[in-house]
Amino acid sequence: MKLVATLEILAAALIALSPSPAPARPMTAEDLFGFNVLGQAQISPDGSRVIVVRQRMNGTKDRYDSTILLVDIAHGTTVDATRGTTDGDAAWSPDSRWFYFVRRAKKAPQIFRYDLATRNVVQITHAKNGASGPTPSNGGTRLAFTVVDVDPAPAAQIDFAKAGFKPSKAQRKSDIRTINQLFWTLNGAGFVYDKHPHIWVSNADGSSAKQITFGRFGEGNESWSSDDRTIVLNSLRYDSVDGGNDIYSVSATGGDLHKMVSDLPNNNLYFVSRRAQRLIYGASGTTDPAAYPAMRWANFDGSDVNEFVKKNTLSFGDALLADLKEGGGPCGDLLPDEQHAVINADGPGYANLRLLDLSSGAVSDLSPPKGEAWSCTVSRDGKRVAYLYSDFTHPGDVYVLDVASPTPRALTHVNGAFLRTVDLSIPQPFTATDSAGFTVHAWFMPALGKRAGPRPTILDIHGGPETQFGDTFFQELQFLAGKGYNVVFSDPRGSVGFGYDFEAALTKSYGDAMFEDVQAVMDQAVKRPDVDATRLGVSGGSYGGYATLWVISHTDRYKTAIAERVVNNLVTENLGADFASKTGLGGFANWGNPWDPQSLWFTQSPINFVQNVHTPLLILHSEEDTRTPSDQTITEFSALKILGQKVTFIDVPGENHDLSRTGAPIHRVERLNVLANWMNSYLRP
Repeated sequence: MKLVATLEILAAALIALSPSPAPARPMTAEDLFGFNVLGQAQISPDGSRVIVVRQRMNGTKDRYDSTILLVDIAHGTTVDATRGTTDGDAAWSPDSRWFYFVRRAKKAPQIFRYDLATRNVVQITHAKNGASGPTPSNGGTRLAFTVVDVDPAPAAQIDFAKAGFKPSKAQRKSDIRTINQLFWTLNGAGFVYDKHPHIWVSNADGSSAKQITFGRFGEGNESWSSDDRTIVLNSLRYDSVDGGNDIYSVSATGGDLHKMVSDLPNNNLYFVSRRAQRLIYGASGTTDPAAYPAMRWANFDGSDVNEFVKKNTLSFGDALLADLKEGGGPCGDLLPDEQHAVINADGPGYANLRLLDLSSGAVSDLSPPKGEAWSCTVSRDGKRVAYLYSDFTHPGDVYVLDVASPTPRALTHVNGAFLRTVDLSIPQPFTATDSAGFTVHAWFMPALGKRAGPRPTILDIHGGPETQFGDTFFQELQFLAGKGYNVVFSDPRGSVGFGYDFEAALTKSYGDAMFEDVQAVMDQAVKRPDVDATRLGVSGGSYGGYATLWVISHTDRYKTAIAERVVNNLVTENLGADFASKTGLGGFANWGNPWDPQSLWFTQSPINFVQNVHTPLLILHSEEDTRTPSDQTITEFSALKILGQKVTFIDVPGENHDLSRTGAPIHRVERLNVLANWMNSYLRP
């Protein structure tokens, strides 16, 4: 007893002598360099471990370094398995003895294999143009992967003998691009019309590699059949003005592709049965931007169809927006009984895991209806699910739950030490009601700091618009709260997670419905005693940039505005963006032809109301943005300058539409400070 008492006294003395933790401080823009960002979580088939990609920002080299962590589920230990800087795109072998991953080797990415027993890393592929997407067969003896074929440069159209000089080897080839198709460029990837991703198959060790798909149309999303003889994939193998997708099957040894018959033009592969030659896919049209696809069982050829989830019923996937990631998309797998599947789905301001009954289409919650759950995978026995999870005050971590008794358990706390050093604002939910009778969900993030009195308040409008704000970590909003601003964010009509009718209500009122909803939200917010109604700002990017331009051309309520990657002319946007097509901008076929001046493309464009703008505006654009091309920003800026309004244009070189999420680290930090400095000059926090 005396020994115990003595130890307690010593422990108390040590605690008293140890330095007290530093007081929490507001978040800064530069704190971006302190985050660990997780992605691509994969549970091992035996359910014992999880591999997950960890990304950190390297300030010295202004890049992202990524490696693969190995998390032990029973003990909660985490080790850096691959110890790399360019590692990702991982997949387990069926026996859980190793995993494949992609690492940039010299100039091109290649597939490697990590052996858990020996900890050895071995290069598997040596493809000239690189390889990605490792997909092991069910038996583990073979590997499918993707290699991108690149069209050779054409010969230069010049007679060098007549020109009077001998050309160099480079001069014999032309850099002139001849384009004769839609969808010829892609934001972040550049020109893609001459690049064709095709599927290869090799032995598990990379030997005997063979290309099995060919041609100018590419493939992706490949999966093995139950007997490993067939590969099922997605591809659009004709020139379309509407987009769409089809499902094909092909022998794992090569041969003709066989198209799955469907009555709808947009078919996306979800899961392939491990017990029979059947698959689950989503089927939808291309003309309704709000549509939720139906979910169907069918044979590989499309016969014996069973539609177990009707269209416009379930928002399968994760559409929450933030700046450490953007929407995790759909995830999950079939359970061994093949009567149920684990999926994630959007709810009002959250995305959680659900159990889907494949006969009735009924869904039930596996994880609580809150936060953001994505990147979910299921152990081979169907008993355990691993996934990534984030909420308002925590960036993504690895979680696990048992399907039979689904209580989530955090396996990692990769940002725990960092988060203890910063003060975070806790968003407070509230609602407003619009004239259509819809309930509009919103959140009020209080300004931090001890200053007394009402604070300036920023309304932030999300992009999409078929996305949503919700319960996930958003560094930019925390940064603004730390600067002394209240931040209001909401899900106006068009947002997912609130049912098909709510989303579809925006389609014929692209600006007006949004404007009414965000104004109703702000009408509620300004009633608070901590809001200074004379110091309001508005901001947004992409559709949020469109929305910001619409708002300031329809009201002088806001003292200043920031619009990023904007759309100000729906006509030129639909015809000039990387998705340009008949129904490119979300599938609004019911809007008429974009060149018709009576169509909604004209009447719902903010440029038509630019003469009404009196709000000082900062407008930011990335030079390589092809999702909202530069003309959208330049014409708004020029018009406002001609009108004599206060407008500043920020041009960011070398970046694309995703600057705020995936841009160069230094540019991302600069952007946050630019935004704060602009708001400070008008709202004085």
